[in-house]
Amino acid sequence: MDMHAGVNNVECDVCGKAFTRKAALKRHVDMHVGIKNHTCTICGKAFTRKSHLKRHVDMHAGSKNHECAICGKAFTRQGVLKLHMDMHAGIKNHTCAICGKAFTRSSHLKFHMDTHAGIKNHTCAICDKEFTEKGTFKLHMAMHAGIKNHECAICGKAFTEKGALRHHMDVHAGIKDHECDVCGKAFTWKGHLKRHMDMHAGIKNHTCAICGKAFTEKLALKRHLDMHAGIKNHTCAICGKAFTRKSYLKIHMDMHAGIKNHEGAICGKAFNANGSIRHHMAVHAGIKKS
Repeated sequence: MDMHAGVNNVECDVCGKAFTRKAALKRHVDMHVGIKNHTCTICGKAFTRKSHLKRHVDMHAGSKNHECAICGKAFTRQGVLKLHMDMHAGIKNHTCAICGKAFTRSSHLKFHMDTHAGIKNHTCAICDKEFTEKGTFKLHMAMHAGIKNHECAICGKAFTEKGALRHHMDVHAGIKDHECDVCGKAFTWKGHLKRHMDMHAGIKNHTCAICGKAFTEKLALKRHLDMHAGIKNHTCAICGKAFTRKSYLKIHMDMHAGIKNHEGAICGKAFNANGSIRHHMAVHAGIKKS
């Protein structure tokens, strides 16, 4: 009768949690002492409760009976579906005490707290890069393996991460939400804006070990190193001339096509490359190249 009345007669000596039944208290205490009598016959993972083992076995069987009414995604457990629904609703009950950032799940907050603490338990065996989150680590390993399961329906380009595909779709849609406060130039990706701002600030953290030249972007340094190595992956289909950069090949192709978009302001002479017009303007200015 006490159980129906909601009376809690038995209490846990460890944490003080109360229960209506001794059997429920026993199961709870087993959790504290780490007793796991219910073992999965497929993978060997053990659980304190039989119900937890059943949910785990359902996962192996691929049973996903709990479906989201909004997006159709299915889950093994009702509790996971609830967390997913909270995401749709924008409910974030787990807040970081350091920076105030809020999360839908307590596990996500834990990962975030590890970031503040500088804890990185997942290390890549290939490049030694360390990660706080297991999910981010798995995506990184997929990148090494060349796994790209997320393909653009417009151009066919494939990506390792779903988020990267979303950003790519923004490029197709012409969405540029990240604007530079200095010059007004807009970017699709926040990371590209940051690199652009570094350029304004004169920050060049990527230095060539051969000649000492510094660059704002890591990619720019890579292209520069290709030049040192004599790597020319961009070849003209008309004459076979090869270039270090794709942009150089484009300028070269404009020459074949007779395209001259750069016109001198003094004499009106047109050129296919920006560099060529700069040299030409230097002639007008009487500057002789040493």
